[in-house]
Amino acid sequence: MKATLSLDFQSPEDAKRILSAIIPDNTPLPQGLELECRAEGTRLLLSIYCERGLSSLSSTIEDILSAVDLAIRTLESLDAQN
Repeated sequence: MKATLSLDFQSPEDAKRILSAIIPDNTPLPQGLELECRAEGTRLLLSIYCERGLSSLSSTIEDILSAVDLAIRTLESLDAQN
């Protein structure tokens, strides 16, 4: 199975900052799970390849979106302090 997430941000810098923040959370991956992440302009693209079943794919997507949400809130907080 494959799922692709496309998240749009206000600037290319924001997309790169979020990507940098979530990359450490995604290694190492369990066997049967692959993740490709890249920033293209204002868009963060995430492709998830899963041979572990729908439940595992769903859990992986939820984990990634939680990490993105946390990264966004953290960066917004840091930006507000500066």
